[in-house]
Amino acid sequence: MFGGRGLPKTGLLINLLSVIFITGSCAPEEVIWEVLKAIGVYAGREPFIYGKPRELLTIDWVQRKYLEYREVPNSAPPRYEFLWGPRAHSESTKQKVLEFLAKLYNSIPISFPSWYKDALKDVEERAQAIISTTDDA
Repeated sequence: MFGGRGLPKTGLLINLLSVIFITGSCAPEEVIWEVLKAIGVYAGREPFIYGKPRELLTIDWVQRKYLEYREVPNSAPPRYEFLWGPRAHSESTKQKVLEFLAKLYNSIPISFPSWYKDALKDVEERAQAIISTTDDA
């Protein structure tokens, strides 16, 4: 991701994609900021490595299609959530993210059965999409 530039940002993005993955493919904005707060990244504070964190997540990475940021339907007051964007889907997989998480926990992917099952389902869906595309051609 990012063609080798912005390595600290890539690490931050991988962490966010992991949070989105483990929360069921979409993560409430509040959860994202709680996770970021745990590593010292705050919406209103500007660390020099990341620039302005809120802009990075809600503008930069949304424009680059790494993340989707959408309002939760029928929420009052309005609440927002993050999802993987199309570019994240094309450049990574749930399986890769699960392998990253397993390394963090000094474990193996199958140690997280529900996430493992979700990652396998993702692999199957990607394979089906490739087969369908090949059949159409």
